[in-house]
Amino acid sequence: LKRQGVSLIVSIFADTVDRYREVAETVAQVEPEMVEVNISCPNVEAEFGRPFALDPQAAAGVTAAVRRAYPGPLLVKLSPNAPDIAAVARAVEDAGADGITAVNTLGPGMVIDVRARRPVLSNLVGGVSGAPLRPVAVRCVYEVAEAVEIPIVGTGGVLSGEDALQMVMAGATAVGIGTALYHDGDGAFRRILRELVDLLAEEGIPDLDAVRGCAHV
Repeated sequence: LKRQGVSLIVSIFADTVDRYREVAETVAQVEPEMVEVNISCPNVEAEFGRPFALDPQAAAGVTAAVRRAYPGPLLVKLSPNAPDIAAVARAVEDAGADGITAVNTLGPGMVIDVRARRPVLSNLVGGVSGAPLRPVAVRCVYEVAEAVEIPIVGTGGVLSGEDALQMVMAGATAVGIGTALYHDGDGAFRRILRELVDLLAEEGIPDLDAVRGCAHV
């Protein structure tokens, strides 16, 4: 990827603080442009216990361990299930995070295959993403933006240019796109960007900086 001029961003997760550190030390050897620390996967909850993202002290412990192992730009991915996501955000900022990804999936939820008469996932439950997550994700970005000074990547159910603009108005520095790729492939990026540019022109907005965080009152 580097030979082709592509930025390498690595997302990692583990089940203990020591294993987070070990994984970070391993990926640091390939010198990625950025590492995202996923402390909030609902779909590993049954296997590994309570996600670190639900508790500020636990989240800070993971962040500090990875910070010692990896010197480059560090994002921490938070959970919408946290009782106080702003407190978790402040904790990881204080522990050395350079930015925050908000948010991971909601839930966990369950889908049952009515013909097989059993849950679709072998783990029984999994994270809920896509359009149902977006209002929750926007709220999380809004709350995190009021709590920290570091940049925020807003993710969760962004399917259109208007969805992306909501994230920016809530305070996101950048916007992540995932579920839209399932529907449109990599063409989703071009479509959402085109819709965003058209919406800015329609509303007379010169650029994203002009409205970043504008929803805060």
